[in-house]
Amino acid sequence: MKNLPQTDSWRSGLFTAFDIATALGESPAALAGLFNCDTLKRTRQAACAGKAEHFELNATARTSLAIIHSLRCHVGLAPRIAEQALLNWPQIAVSVARIVDFEPDTSNDIGARLEPAPAADPLQFFGRFAEEPLPVAMLDEYIDLIDGRYLLWRRPKCDPHRIATAIHASQERLRLDPQDAAAQADFLEAAAVVRRSPEHEMIWLGSVRGELFCPTPAANSSWLPERLPSTPMIDEASNVATLATSYRSKHSVNISLAARAMKRRALGLTVR
Repeated sequence: MKNLPQTDSWRSGLFTAFDIATALGESPAALAGLFNCDTLKRTRQAACAGKAEHFELNATARTSLAIIHSLRCHVGLAPRIAEQALLNWPQIAVSVARIVDFEPDTSNDIGARLEPAPAADPLQFFGRFAEEPLPVAMLDEYIDLIDGRYLLWRRPKCDPHRIATAIHASQERLRLDPQDAAAQADFLEAAAVVRRSPEHEMIWLGSVRGELFCPTPAANSSWLPERLPSTPMIDEASNVATLATSYRSKHSVNISLAARAMKRRALGLTVR
């Protein structure tokens, strides 16, 4: 799908309904449920002074929209329920947004720059030719819907932002001196980490009951993984295992990939 050139909505944070729909690869009519969510309602700004109605969306709000939309598309989760889950677990959108809208730590920079640095994209997610959205196991985060009821957040134990920061730092050194052997070695070492097989933390977010999301006690208060409820294994009532390993159905959504695709479309880049 080739996208229409977009305004600078991603960088400004100001989106019209058309901008949001285009960034999600949908028509405004198809997103009626999403526009009824509080995430958008509370950011709506009425039309005034010749400006159309728009929404003021920061990095986490944009990421939340991408996650809500992807959960609706891939596992049929109602936008209201997905929104409730993210409101109870704001850490999810924050964690994903730190990579999608990566900002380097400049506290240790020596001296001021002579010219502004280009937008940081150390992992090359938003290059003009990176049309095919590919998962990156070492960096990507997931939400699993288990047995049509339980929501599980999986995130890499190795901090993706730290990996991106290491790559960016070595890239900056190489930009100043392409022959810097130490910077070359640091870049290759950091890039090699991305190719490793990750270990994930599994955090039980809560369960879906009708039209409501019921969060775990740890929601909004702790980053520590919450234990999954135990359930009898199918046909083996005497054995008990957690839902992380024993379930009737499991559907996984790569929420990092969804957020990256949204940003590419918003920037007017191609997503296939």
